[in-house]
Amino acid sequence: MSNNETKTDVSLGDQFTVLVLKGKADSLISRMKDGRVILFNRENPIFGDLEPGVLVEVRVSFIAQNYIIVDPVAPPESGVEAVKLGLQMVSETENWENAVMARALLHVIEQLETD
Repeated sequence: MSNNETKTDVSLGDQFTVLVLKGKADSLISRMKDGRVILFNRENPIFGDLEPGVLVEVRVSFIAQNYIIVDPVAPPESGVEAVKLGLQMVSETENWENAVMARALLHVIEQLETD
């Protein structure tokens, strides 16, 4: 499969929700499903409200081959939805041990939500 076939299609101006993660040296990042790093525009006024584990609605402002820069467009949210998104991301990784644990935790959360 070529690199183009594995990349998630994203365009300038696209908006979507991402989970904020801790990057190297205490930087804040996120990831696309294809593995590309999502970087946050540090000059955005909402940047100071970001921390690992929160969900934030973003708009794509720059696209490079290996990374994407986004601008937060709304204050971040934390709570169960952020936890579920993080577990979903881990469940899709190639590390099968972590993926199994993430799927199990998601199942438990879903069971608790239906009770």
